[in-house]
Amino acid sequence: MRVVLAGGGTAGHIFPTLSVARRLHSLLGDKNTDLMIVCGSRQLDVELYRDIEFDLFPINARGVVGVSLWKLPGRLWGLTAATIAIWREVCRRPPDVIIASGGYISVPVLIAGWVRRIPRIIFSGDAQLGWATRALAPLADVATVAFPDPMTQLRWTRVEMTGYPLRSIFANTDPQAGRRQAGIKEDDALVLVVGGSQGAHSINTAVERALSQLLKHAVVVHVAGRSDVNWLTTTRKRLPWSLRERYHVHEFVGDGFANLMAAADLIVTRSGATSVAELGAVGTPAVIVPGTFGAGHQIATAEAVAAAGAAVVLREAEMEEGKLAPTVIGLLDNAVHLAQMRTAAAARGQPDAAGTVARIAIKLVDPDWEPAAA
Repeated sequence: MRVVLAGGGTAGHIFPTLSVARRLHSLLGDKNTDLMIVCGSRQLDVELYRDIEFDLFPINARGVVGVSLWKLPGRLWGLTAATIAIWREVCRRPPDVIIASGGYISVPVLIAGWVRRIPRIIFSGDAQLGWATRALAPLADVATVAFPDPMTQLRWTRVEMTGYPLRSIFANTDPQAGRRQAGIKEDDALVLVVGGSQGAHSINTAVERALSQLLKHAVVVHVAGRSDVNWLTTTRKRLPWSLRERYHVHEFVGDGFANLMAAADLIVTRSGATSVAELGAVGTPAVIVPGTFGAGHQIATAEAVAAAGAAVVLREAEMEEGKLAPTVIGLLDNAVHLAQMRTAAAARGQPDAAGTVARIAIKLVDPDWEPAAA
């Protein structure tokens, strides 16, 4: 079976695309799969797709929404050129099915697949679907979502609630291994702060201001991102020794990240689709600080997770007002509430969403397919 997957531009598109590709490979077997991933040509795509086991087809496409008028012609030409390139590839080697993660990278792929009548899937992890997913979903045979509300937001496409595809490291996590890796004592509360693949400056700034309060109540592991890691490392060096030992700063955590999330008593994070799916997979409560960029999709997603009882939402303005420390400390001091949040978080978890999406894709091609017996 030949499968073309589209995912690039952000880690929130790249990691899920890779996860679905690997689940397809494991379900179908090496001899029965021919996978190609369409991605962007920017540095993040190059770094995150480095040394993968599948063919890559980079396209020089960029988004067109919200760009200045003088950039728009160039962006439209880029998408047009990318669509022509994808069309030629699809005609040369027609896939049996297309799987798209949404975003501008998916546009040329879904258009080509729709014209050629190739079975198509698009997946999304937001509680409120963005314009791109709404616009692209009619070009797909199936749209998969991670929250109930989007099931009513798409009228002309079959919708399945599957959760959002995650890396396989989230299938079986080990909290104790996470604590050992971070050097956290058994009786210490652990707060993990993570702002996404590139960090989140407003969260980093609020944490830096609240450190003296937070570190008296918990060990803080801070995944700060590339832009702020040096500044925060300097901040750590200036702390008194007793507090410095309780503050760990990293640019990025690769191996063991899922175990670290599972080990945390509380996570401070954004509400991107991947982030909230990971919270459910590890069953860890969160303080969510939704980004205000885009069309407010992070706000809707954060509120949906909070409505399920798995998180508390803090807006950017509240962070600036100094509410991070009292919110985190108040939760850590309320063991009953924190346990209830943990239960609610775990109830949302769908760690094999990638497998579910992969199986739907296979059945679009072969309705009678069943996985081989173990």
